Amino acid sequence: MSEREASIPAAILAGGAGDDEVAAAAGATCKALVDVGGRPLIDRVARALQGARLVGEIVAVEGPGGELSAGWADPMVPVVRASGRGFLDTVMAAAEALPDAERILLATVDIPMVTPEALDAFAASCLAGQAELSYCIVSADEMERDFPGRGKTVVRLREGRFTGGSVVCVSRRFVVEQGEAIARTFDRRKSKLALAGMFGWGFVVRLALGLLSVADLERRGSQMLGCSLRAVPMSHSGLAFDVDDAGDLELARKFIRDREGH
Repeated sequence: MSEREASIPAAILAGGAGDDEVAAAAGATCKALVDVGGRPLIDRVARALQGARLVGEIVAVEGPGGELSAGWADPMVPVVRASGRGFLDTVMAAAEALPDAERILLATVDIPMVTPEALDAFAASCLAGQAELSYCIVSADEMERDFPGRGKTVVRLREGRFTGGSVVCVSRRFVVEQGEAIARTFDRRKSKLALAGMFGWGFVVRLALGLLSVADLERRGSQMLGCSLRAVPMSHSGLAFDVDDAGDLELARKFIRDREGH
């Protein structure tokens, strides 16, 4: 099988509008167009995906207002429009735009520090694992070393301390049949109380005490979501540096200046 045949199509999730906190802070019409180091967020993520050897066709999914396509265009990355602003609307639009894809790499638009090397490492693991949902978890120690000051929710497992990344790989079957489960999990991912309600308090207590392993998370997640789930430990910190608020935006701009000199 050639490298091209083994690649995974990708979708950039860029459905946020001007009322997003980061967009509002930057005075942009949508989060995807927020400037970081002289380039919009969408451009940084698109270039990283284009530079990855194991990423195939790429699309960007905007919200129903069309804010992204009004301010950005790339002949190699078509922009498709979701029917609504919900996470499931955006994922379904990605699946419709990539009708031949058995699996899709989903990347949020707000990870300006991501690199082609990081995306290739994750894609390679997804190709080898063949799970219906692969979710990257990033070493918290490396995250804190590479991006000091960017606080993240940290989970202590037997294998070490991890934080969640912003790139996943999903199968078409899972999107079509379990879409509501995807949306429900995404909506609750940053609330410890909501996640406790999903996983069960006994599980959460053992997690808080550091008694669980990566395999334990995979088994519980697979049971909950009705699919084969893999948590993929990664050492590439850029996969987890998402821009959630104005403070994150200033940090991202600082790290870009340090890395690129502007």
